[in-house]
Amino acid sequence: LVAAGGLVVGLVRHSFMVWTVARRGLPAGPELQALADLLAERLGAPRCRLRVRIQDRPLAFTYGLFRPRVLLSTWMVEHLDQRELEAVLAHELAHAVRRDYLVVWLATVLRDAFFYLPTSWAAYRQLQREKELACDDLAAGATGRPLALASALGKVWHQAVGSRLGTVQPLVGVSKSIDTRIGRLLCPPSSTVRGPRPRLIALGIGGSGLAGLLALEGLGVAAILAPMGCGPLTTFLRIV
Repeated sequence: LVAAGGLVVGLVRHSFMVWTVARRGLPAGPELQALADLLAERLGAPRCRLRVRIQDRPLAFTYGLFRPRVLLSTWMVEHLDQRELEAVLAHELAHAVRRDYLVVWLATVLRDAFFYLPTSWAAYRQLQREKELACDDLAAGATGRPLALASALGKVWHQAVGSRLGTVQPLVGVSKSIDTRIGRLLCPPSSTVRGPRPRLIALGIGGSGLAGLLALEGLGVAAILAPMGCGPLTTFLRIV
């Protein structure tokens, strides 16, 4: 029941987010959409519809379980120069290449379903950090200008801190990781660009994690029922 509740909450959250974006977002202009299409082709990403939201705050994220789309705020278009905006779009399209929204949605459902397990929260936070670093690498490789993405991150973070926003948009992430991300872009590692994981490997890892969590849940229920003289564990011991 807890797992089913987490799935329902995840579906409601996704539906509400898509409805909000569709209501408040506007189709991007032809030049901006053409830039997004060019970057998508360069990255090997599916064509993503680009939408712009009138908002005087930094905002950039990719959404859509099966048909990814990118949403930008007008602040991003007005305050970033051409190269910085291109780097931000490449970063968001990298999420589409990696199917990060679907993976994160599944991870959120598992986190909510197994909220009482500390490991589920730790794994969720680690996934959030790793996906941003991987997309930074892909964006830097696609544009050939890692400094432009570092500059865009700096501008967005400065605006977020200056306006005392309670939460920073997904492009930046948490404050503890922004220095690491900018540092990696300024001094990239020897192997900068990493391709997306094969889908079968990603599904295998996710399926193994889900099977492990369900097995752990089953063992927990069996351990609770055993002292009461019922449950599968007691039945097994009687047979033995």
